[in-house]
Amino acid sequence: MEKFKLVKDPVHGYIVLDEDMLRIVDSTAFQRLRRISQLPFVYLVYPGARHSRFDHSLGCMHLARMFGERLGLDEYKLRVLTIAGLVHDLGHTPYSHLLETLLREKGLTHEDMTLRILEEDSEISSSIERCGVSVKDVKSILEKREPLGSIISGPVDVDKLDFLLRDSYFTGAFYGVIDIARIIYTSRLIDGRVALSTRALGVLEELAIARYQSFMNIYFHHTVRAVQTMFLRGVRLLRDVLDFSRMSIEEYLGHDDFTVWCLMHQNEETREVVRKIERRMLPKVAYEYRVYERREHLELIRDAEAIKNIEELIAREAGVPNEYVWIDTPYIPPLPYVNQDRIEFYVEEDGKTILREYVSPLLKFTSEIYEILRVYTMKEYLDKVSKASAKILKRELF
Repeated sequence: MEKFKLVKDPVHGYIVLDEDMLRIVDSTAFQRLRRISQLPFVYLVYPGARHSRFDHSLGCMHLARMFGERLGLDEYKLRVLTIAGLVHDLGHTPYSHLLETLLREKGLTHEDMTLRILEEDSEISSSIERCGVSVKDVKSILEKREPLGSIISGPVDVDKLDFLLRDSYFTGAFYGVIDIARIIYTSRLIDGRVALSTRALGVLEELAIARYQSFMNIYFHHTVRAVQTMFLRGVRLLRDVLDFSRMSIEEYLGHDDFTVWCLMHQNEETREVVRKIERRMLPKVAYEYRVYERREHLELIRDAEAIKNIEELIAREAGVPNEYVWIDTPYIPPLPYVNQDRIEFYVEEDGKTILREYVSPLLKFTSEIYEILRVYTMKEYLDKVSKASAKILKRELF
């Protein structure tokens, strides 16, 4: 009888790991994910949000297996897809997407680092091969060089489905309660593409609403983003020590949330940042502007250099030190799912299954409402920065 391990997950119930899969989970690279927070600093608003990339990766593996079984994949492809779901986040920087900004500025992403780890970390690669699976085939799915890649990273993928449910559970903000089973059971492989039945449209619209609510109330919560923005600026002062793009894989895997926090504590320039976080002395919102249709405004909130220049202008106008003015947008640092791919739908007519284009006004609306610019400062400068922000942004934007 095949040996296996049951992992009790609060979101999906029991998750099954056979001996070969367990070897991947027990690797150094995968265990590191226990020390990388799924939602950096969200616990300062939602105390229960202490879950990690480790938990999320197990959930993605579980959902990937469910998708594969529903699609009727053969045993080998099912194994490849399941492993891809398991290892898809190996390359995350400490503090997840927050410090991924430093990678992106060098033209890299955590997905690129995942591929490097699969190529260069012998423990991971040999563990995958022991599962009877080629690392090359796993990479092919992660690089989306075949249709099954959209199950791991696509418009309705296991990544989003798991983190919406998981983040909802651990924050206690029940926005992400969605009918995952219906989405999976109405999925098909058609003409080499993963498509969903139009009968699942109602569930997808619920997902879109959950995504919006999670965005506004968790991921882009003003306090969460205040501390993240302040922390990121502090980490930038350590760029000589924490240049993730130039590290060997061994060095990269040696860093997690704990090592970065300790480096911040030990450095005189950055120590004050962590002390403020420890005492919850966080920046406050001085000004908020919602960007809608004006193209030049949408371009501005995606431009890191333009944002930095406006920060300096506001600080000068307010007469406060530059380091006490922060501008935040959903793109700097990036948030999950601010960009969405098109969802493929199918219908069944006269015994045939046909791909059908369908545009839901609700899906369209909820993909276009994340354009917000906020200016933060410390409490003692709030009035000055608020007035300066209104003046400078009115001049720069209008």
